[in-house]
Amino acid sequence: MLNSTMSYNTLIAGVIGSGKSHTEKVIIEALTNETDTQFVLIDPKKVELYQYKNSTSTLWYADDEDSIYETLCKVYDLMEMRFTEMRDNGRTETLAPHVFVFIDEMAFLMQSTRKRDYVKMLNQITLLGRAAHIHLILCSQVSTQDVIPACIRDNMTNIVCLRQRDAGKYRYLLGYFPGKLPMIGKAYITTPNMDKPEKIDVTDVWNTIKQ
Repeated sequence: MLNSTMSYNTLIAGVIGSGKSHTEKVIIEALTNETDTQFVLIDPKKVELYQYKNSTSTLWYADDEDSIYETLCKVYDLMEMRFTEMRDNGRTETLAPHVFVFIDEMAFLMQSTRKRDYVKMLNQITLLGRAAHIHLILCSQVSTQDVIPACIRDNMTNIVCLRQRDAGKYRYLLGYFPGKLPMIGKAYITTPNMDKPEKIDVTDVWNTIKQ
């Protein structure tokens, strides 16, 4: 069962072939076994998340520029609606299902003419979404500030750092360079319960996040 007091915002970052999509799918498969969870799937490559498009857990699926923008606007509106319901019912947390928003490639959004709108919406979701049970799972093959703005990075509860191109990328994500590059299928992860990043097998990513 999910902890209603936790934010599950998670950044998954790594170069092409490092295992981002596999890590993402490990989380999706684990969440299908949780109660009261729904998915919003942002799939600009049109293939990585397509297999989950018709899942009973999938609330919305988007794979092109217009539908992606419209879907993220709907997520933002859903968050606002839940806050209104919480206020009207004297609650500080919603009783609605947890919604996990999977964005398969952040660079696609940051190259859009709507970049400013995307940054604003994603920043608000990562900052305020916990009480509304809305969480962001963000994948990126580019680990730079122009693709992963610091305002979003700093609101990510968990960071899963797969293989990067250089030491600077590790420092941007983790705050330091661990000195040894992770092998394929391995990652460094930071969570609120860790004093420093730990090396894990990506198949254990969800169990590590839930601890």
